[in-house]
Amino acid sequence: MNKEKLHELIEFAQTTDLQEVIWEKKGVSVRFRRAAAARTSSEAAPAEAAPALAGSPSPATPEPIVIKSTMVGTFYRADSKDRPPLVVEGTVVSAGQPVGSVEAMKIMKDVLSPLDCRIVKALVDNGHAVEYGQPLFAVEPLSAAHAGENA
Repeated sequence: MNKEKLHELIEFAQTTDLQEVIWEKKGVSVRFRRAAAARTSSEAAPAEAAPALAGSPSPATPEPIVIKSTMVGTFYRADSKDRPPLVVEGTVVSAGQPVGSVEAMKIMKDVLSPLDCRIVKALVDNGHAVEYGQPLFAVEPLSAAHAGENA
């Protein structure tokens, strides 16, 4: 493999949100994987910039919370083609409740809600390909005050 091709692959990996890139050709295999520390520092950067934006008109706007894909595959919002979606906008879900599933190599894996929340928006359509860590749903966490409203 020549340096130019390797440089192109590195540039490609840097311009995507992919966590891992594997390139294989004629017995040569190259793999790039983002380190967890790199993700943490890049995610921390906007939080560090927040104090500088204190004079902005909407300082109370929180970061959106999302439910992310746990693997690469095809995302399904329902258990089967003839069934309605497991959740729709406005659905209140509990931590650990299935909100969809991802299929890879004929194996289905449930996507579970990590917290008690309300589904605000579905970010991926049924049957579309997803990557590891890709946001699937925008959610609003339920506080103790909201939990009483739904009882």
